[in-house]
Amino acid sequence: MPFFDHEEVGSESAAGAGGSFVSDVISRLAAHAGLDAEDQKRMLARSFFISADMAHAWHPNFPAAYEPCHRVMVNAGPVIKSNANQRYSTNADTAARFMAICEKAGVPCQQYAHRTDLGCGSTIGPIVAAQLGIPSVDVGSPMWAMHSIRESAGVLDHSYMIAALTTAFGDN
Repeated sequence: MPFFDHEEVGSESAAGAGGSFVSDVISRLAAHAGLDAEDQKRMLARSFFISADMAHAWHPNFPAAYEPCHRVMVNAGPVIKSNANQRYSTNADTAARFMAICEKAGVPCQQYAHRTDLGCGSTIGPIVAAQLGIPSVDVGSPMWAMHSIRESAGVLDHSYMIAALTTAFGDN
């Protein structure tokens, strides 16, 4: 069951990532733990949000759609996604943190930078990061033909992402 709805139309709804769900849950958890407002802000600053979705894998039929040095391949590991226009929440620190998680999990990882002259969708990562001030990284499993009826992904990437996220959650 997804936590959010309406991502593909902008997330600005009560049920979308722009709604109050995350901040409401965090406030309730903090209150239950006896944290005051300052403790809650410190907790958020020490947190790490992994916005996990899918990523555009390099497709040989459309080479002009990609940055030349960012050929993300299917079955080659989780992808750290970056966008100069801040459509993804990744920065240098959070990318390095996710790389360390992948290294600890023993899985390869890749990096994707979206071309700045092409439009780019977004994720819940920048929305949550902006609302709560939580350091955030956008990652995904590589796939071809995202949002089409012919989406294709690699089975190895599924296992790689599970291993990376299991490691991330185990580091608490």
